[in-house]
Amino acid sequence: MDDEKEEMTAQIKRRVRNNSLYQQQLAAWRPLVTPTCISWIFVVVAILFLTLGAVILDQSAKTLELSKRYDDQCGNGGVCNITLKVEEDMKGPIFFYYKLVNFYQNHRSYVMDYDIQQLQGDYDDTSSCSVEETKTKNGKATYPCGLIANSFFNDVFTLYQNGRLLEGNEWDGSDISWDSDRNTKFKGPNGGVAELEEVNRNGTKGNRLPLPTNQDFQVWFRVAGLPRFNKLYRRIGTDFNKGDELTITIENNFDVKDFNGEKHIFLSQVSWLGGSNFFLGSCYIIVGSLCAIYAILMLSWRANHARPLGKMEYYEWTGLGRVVNANG
Repeated sequence: MDDEKEEMTAQIKRRVRNNSLYQQQLAAWRPLVTPTCISWIFVVVAILFLTLGAVILDQSAKTLELSKRYDDQCGNGGVCNITLKVEEDMKGPIFFYYKLVNFYQNHRSYVMDYDIQQLQGDYDDTSSCSVEETKTKNGKATYPCGLIANSFFNDVFTLYQNGRLLEGNEWDGSDISWDSDRNTKFKGPNGGVAELEEVNRNGTKGNRLPLPTNQDFQVWFRVAGLPRFNKLYRRIGTDFNKGDELTITIENNFDVKDFNGEKHIFLSQVSWLGGSNFFLGSCYIIVGSLCAIYAILMLSWRANHARPLGKMEYYEWTGLGRVVNANG
């Protein structure tokens, strides 16, 4: 008797509750998708995409930029001056970037070669770095270790506007990395900088390695997904007027000849969209145009070859539980 009660209790517990949610009887919208309905959806999408694409292209056209390649003009290890002429008034803030071409930061071995514990203060921990040359040197742990740190972009730029040096808030490097990087991901060495005499601070090519708290290093550490990329170097807190002469003094330390790369300087305004992005605007225009063409073709076909929806004279019952086209 007890066994029967237990079995009955178990069945009751296993029974699905008798309500709309568990019985899948909730009210639902079941739209009837017709060719005309789909055509009008494409019309709406076309209007939205064409409008958005036009706005993006307009904003991109209004975003002023200056760019110039310099690795072919500056000898490696030397100092050179590059001059740019401002063609139109540029209102601040203006963003100063360096641009690299043919540098693959997205290689898996490169992306994964760092030690997060070391970057957060444990300066002699190199256990997660995989390339031996970037882990130790002369019996000392390298700080910071890894391929990303070892390849740190170490060119130095100084900007003059009509012969006047920009500095302070006009040449600001205090807010160029992500907040999460500055406040969470990267920290100084435990025990302070004085403890760093115990570690190696030079890269494989003799280059001086930066501390993880260096914002230029934090920007570099945000690896790019494509071999052509810009990275923010400074924020310029002043306006440039038409006809101004900009002179950039460059300490050319980062060698790109080994991988047939290029180096550029790049200055740009920003809008609500960010920088100039003609590619995104063009994509919206192309997709919007395709949607518009498809909608026109569909509506034209419906106008000239319309028939009542679900007209059963076009079908016949086969007796096998399915309906087929009677004409074909």
